[in-house]
Amino acid sequence: MGFRDDFAPGQPLLNVGLISLVVVVAVAWVPQRASAVSERAFDSPSESEQRYYANAHPYVNEPLKQLVKQIPKLKNLQPAKSQQELPVVLQKAGNRVDDFFRYITDLTAREEISLTRLRQEKPYTKPELSGEHVRDSYLILRHGNRSQSEVVEYRTDAKGDNFEQSIVQQGFLITSGFALICNYFSSGFQSESTFRYLGDETVGPHDFYVIAFAQLPGKATLSVKMNRRGGTPAHMLVQGVAWIDKSNFQIVRIRTDLLAPRKDVGLNQETTEVTLSKIQLADVAAPLWLPSSVKVYVEFTTHNGDVDEFFELSYRNEHRYTDYQRYRVSAKVVP
Repeated sequence: MGFRDDFAPGQPLLNVGLISLVVVVAVAWVPQRASAVSERAFDSPSESEQRYYANAHPYVNEPLKQLVKQIPKLKNLQPAKSQQELPVVLQKAGNRVDDFFRYITDLTAREEISLTRLRQEKPYTKPELSGEHVRDSYLILRHGNRSQSEVVEYRTDAKGDNFEQSIVQQGFLITSGFALICNYFSSGFQSESTFRYLGDETVGPHDFYVIAFAQLPGKATLSVKMNRRGGTPAHMLVQGVAWIDKSNFQIVRIRTDLLAPRKDVGLNQETTEVTLSKIQLADVAAPLWLPSSVKVYVEFTTHNGDVDEFFELSYRNEHRYTDYQRYRVSAKVVP
């Protein structure tokens, strides 16, 4: 099964099947200059896809009370009195993200994924819950040089094979791309989004700046990509909220949501929450902040062709990463 390409306008038809969601597509880092972004060929929404954002209403512009209703985790936020601190926070947080891409190297880690499919056969019926738990080797590989490089993420099973297709064929959704999620705040990409200083929040011993952002249609070159069997990938723009440690301007948590639903592919919601943890490798000068846990929620409107009914189908994926190490390949030459 897969996406149907013959649906009528205004009638999004999705037969649930081989789908994978890649959270961040544009994985190459452009250092320092925002103007350099146009020098790279990134995947980005086409002109036809841009029309879905013509009437988008980013929550970065909403009153804080309304935003807290959408994101309950902001309930303890102390509202900002002005936007005066925002430029400095963005500059220093951008420097930290740039440093990450400067020092990132080939890495491997252990990944555990809890995959949950919440299927609703008909509107208003009780959902059926099914799940799968997988373990794999998670790889982050850097290609290129220090001035211009590309960072790519992979997964392999114990045999070194890519197992994602077998998981998708069981009816689950594959999600990936989290190590680079802070790219929206890098100095090379900040011009592609609008930002708002929401306020401050204290979590345990740490104080945080809380910054909302929304990508700008027509300018953004980073995108979320959804792969579909038998169809071209769909590219989506996002909005989000980042928690930035006041002591060192490090992003330690970031949430992203769709900038607007994509009814053309039946995608209503895609929410990603990433928690980053400090990883200090013995032979890397600076610590690396890498994903330790990730939660993804995706909701589709799908179509049951047998009875001509629409219903909701949702997925929840939870990722956990441990034991980050340098990834090295050794070769032995024999006669």
